[in-house]
This record gives sequence, structure tokens and C-alpha cells, in this order.
Amino acid sequence: MPPPVAARWRLVASYVVPIDPPGAVWAPGVVDVAGDRIAYAGPSEGAPAFDGPVRQLPGIVLPGMVNSHGHSPMTLLRGVGDGLRLERWLAEAIWPREARLTPDDVYWGMTLGAAELLRNGVTSTCETYFHDRALLDAAVDAGLRCVVTPGILDLPARGARWRWQAMLEAALGLVEEQQGRAGLVRVGLGPHAPYSLPDEALAAVGRAACEGDLLLSIHLAETRREVEALRAERGCSPVAHLAGLGVLDAPVLAAHGVWLEEAELTTLAERGVAVAHCPQSNAKLGSGCAPLAALLRAGVTVGLGTDGPASNDDLDLFEELRLAGLLARALAEDPSVVEAPALLSLATLGGARALRLPAGRLAEGQLADLVHLEAEDPRLVPILRPEEVPARLVWSAASHLVRDVWVGGRQVVRDGEVLGVDLGRARREVQARAERLRG
Repeated sequence: MPPPVAARWRLVASYVVPIDPPGAVWAPGVVDVAGDRIAYAGPSEGAPAFDGPVRQLPGIVLPGMVNSHGHSPMTLLRGVGDGLRLERWLAEAIWPREARLTPDDVYWGMTLGAAELLRNGVTSTCETYFHDRALLDAAVDAGLRCVVTPGILDLPARGARWRWQAMLEAALGLVEEQQGRAGLVRVGLGPHAPYSLPDEALAAVGRAACEGDLLLSIHLAETRREVEALRAERGCSPVAHLAGLGVLDAPVLAAHGVWLEEAELTTLAERGVAVAHCPQSNAKLGSGCAPLAALLRAGVTVGLGTDGPASNDDLDLFEELRLAGLLARALAEDPSVVEAPALLSLATLGGARALRLPAGRLAEGQLADLVHLEAEDPRLVPILRPEEVPARLVWSAASHLVRDVWVGGRQVVRDGEVLGVDLGRARREVQARAERLRG
């Protein structure tokens, strides 16, 4: 477990990027932390008097990154099924292995995933998987903020535990048991997708999410094939299908959203549905590319997601950030279609809003989730004006530049070392368990 939270402390950095307002950079800047919250953030000049401990940081400080869609315990399955389309990838490579998972497998898979996320500057993650108590134990032990939306499927061939009714009941039990744990945990619901659940299940999960005001995370319009199949069977789009079942009455986070039409974007914006954009996973599986620029124009809240390390194959939002921008500009044939500050916001404030977390920007009252990057690495030189920093973070920065990370005011990474994880043991455990799962 990382060290305890200091009561009050001040951080002073060469560059502080608050995210909101867009493009702002304080050079130098100050962030004051009281407990797990930010007490003040702003330029050094004019900062309030402070008599507590002060840490001077050469480099760049920004809010912790937010992974809006992940299956991080799939470090156990990293890279399996390469070259298969999504439908075959799930059926032939993933689901048979997942049927053999134990809670201990998920604990160690998530432990290694949490270490990778934290070391890459990710302070919050939304996870949909199985054996959720083990998943949350690993996240809390590492000091990672986690919104878990327990996976809900309907797989009768695997037995009663894998029917949607039992999975929904178990998920609601987890809400009662784990909500707010250690100040790090929030629990929602994770119905897998419109194609993997019957209508009655989707409607029931939607009602439960509405009644409990729970985040509902669902895979939506990930592949052209699933959209075409639903239209052929139901005569409507995936968004219209979910709306008709009442699912969109809940707080919904839709993962992927690759094959969405213009009218669907309007519906998502009007219904307050957020989208987790996962460009690397979608590209690797040959699923396509979500219409990022159109989503933003429509007013949809968009965060970035890694998806799982079986289809990515890493947990690095700096890579997602850069690829999201490159693809959006290439598809539009327009280098101005999504500018650097807006892209940087996807990985921070956009993700926090998608998960309904008071995070993703540096302001009084926000969670003290902070990341410090070194600025003297060759790939960031030169910085001629503070206004260039957001563009450097999008187009030049990389996760290996992350030096220090705090989650809720508690330091979880120091000088590149993850404090709450025995990384050597985690590597050995995942290696051995992955070999067993291979069969």
C-alpha cells in the first residue's frame, strides 16, 4: 500500500497545466493539496501564503489521466488471438480462457495492470471484468482509483452463475458492499453489449442503473457487422434499440462508438451519453475508427480508453492520445479539426466527466490526482513559450517521462517506481498464470 496522505502540502512546478480553461499553462504554477482534494491551483505569482511542506518540481504537472474503458486484468491474455476479427477473437481466443479464470488470476492480472497504468500517469480507470472483488482488492492495494462496472453477460452453457439475472444480482450486491471503499472505489453496471444480452436483460439493467443512479458501461457499435446484424434483426440502429428499451435513461458510458451515424450522435448528446474512444484497440482489431471530430461537434462527452491489453496490447493513454489526434486529422484531411488542448482534455477532463468523477482538472475542490513529467527529455526540447506545452504533451510526450503520481493526495509513483506493487512478483504471477490459461 502506498504511504499515507499528508494533511497539507504544496507543489511548485515549472509548468502546471490545469486543463480548464483549455490551453492554459502556469509557468511556474502552484498546486496546494489538503487531504485528498486540491485546495488551490494557479500561477505562483499571487498564490496564497503557505507555511506547510513545499515540493519543488522541475517539469510539467497536469491532472492524472483517466482511462474511460478498460479490462486491465487481461494482462493475463496480453496479445492473444492477434489477427482475428472481434467476433472470432472473443469466441476463439478470449472467452475459452476467461472461463478458466480464478479470483487469484484476476487479482494478479489487475495488480500488474494497475502498476502499468499508474506508471503511465493514469490515476483513474473504468474496469469491466469478472471476479470484481479481487479486481478491486488489487486496485486499492496499488492505490489506483477504480470505477468498476461488473460484466453482465448471458452464457447459459457455463452454468447458473453466468446467467444475466445472477450476474446483475451479484453486481448490485457489490454496489452495497464496495461503494466508496478507501475513497477510491465506485461501482456501476457493465452489460456487455446489445448483441450479447437479450432485450429483457438490457431493460432490467437499465432500470437498475436508473434506480441506483449507477454508471452503466456498455460496448456499443464497435464493429460494422454487429450494427448490420442488429439493423437486419430489429430494423433500427443500436442507439435507437437501447433508447427504446429505456437503457439511455440511465447514466450511460458507451465504449467504442465506431459505427455511429449523425442522427445517433445527436441522440447521444441529448441523452447525456458519454463515449469512450479506444483508437488503438479498434485499429488493431480492424474494427474501424470512431468519428471523434463529429462526436465533439455534436456535444458528446468523450474520454479515452485503452480497452484491454489483449487487444491493444498496452495500457498507455499517451499513445491513445496521439493516435486519436492523428486519426481525426487524417480522416478529416484537416490539421485544425481537433486542436491539442481539446485532445489533452480527452485523456483528463473528458474521461473524468464520462465517469462522473470530480477530477481531470486542477481547481479547488477537485480530487488531488496529479502527474509530474520531466521536461528535459530530448523529445520535449525545445519549449520556447508556455503556450506550447499542451501540444508537446499531445505530440511529443510519452509515458516514460512520468516521474511522480499522486492519487487523492497520496503518492503512488515516486521517481518512476510504483510504491504499492511488488512488480517482480506481479510479473512472475502473471507469467505463470498466463501459461496455465493457455491450456
